[in-house]
Amino acid sequence: MIRNSNQGLIIVYTGEGKGKTTAALGLAFRAAGWGERIAIIQFIKGYKKTGEWQIVERIEEIDIYQTGDVEIRAIGKLGEKDKKSVRDALKLAKKIIKEQKHKIIILDEINNALNYDLVEAGEIIKLLREKPVEQTIVLTGRGAPKEVMEIADLVTEMKNLRHPFDNGIPAKKGIDY
Repeated sequence: MIRNSNQGLIIVYTGEGKGKTTAALGLAFRAAGWGERIAIIQFIKGYKKTGEWQIVERIEEIDIYQTGDVEIRAIGKLGEKDKKSVRDALKLAKKIIKEQKHKIIILDEINNALNYDLVEAGEIIKLLREKPVEQTIVLTGRGAPKEVMEIADLVTEMKNLRHPFDNGIPAKKGIDY
């Protein structure tokens, strides 16, 4: 089926390797360069002292949101407050999608939220199927569910071949955050 070039996509960046959020941010910067509006909703990121926050706050076309302080390294110890912040992020995402003010919506780390049963896969599938036709939705995070990948237009799996952490090299400002 040939589709209209204005039709939005469902894009998934997943896998065990680095670069999922980075790829989504690159897409956001490219779209902002063409004057498109982008919303980034971070589901499992509990810190705003990252390079992306530093620059995105200066880019008028990009809105970035966090609803709590859930961090991936603390995922095994989530309390009700943390789970609520993930639910709040999903509620915000639904509102932003429905308002149709943004051409691209990035659901950063949503796949991790799905893996830890913080969000129901069926709810995300419904959201994707009902999105406005011209919107692009980008989902990032490890372990994207099969049913999400099946309805996506583009799925990229980041594969870890070598990682600095394996050699005791800590995360680097400007590279990892």
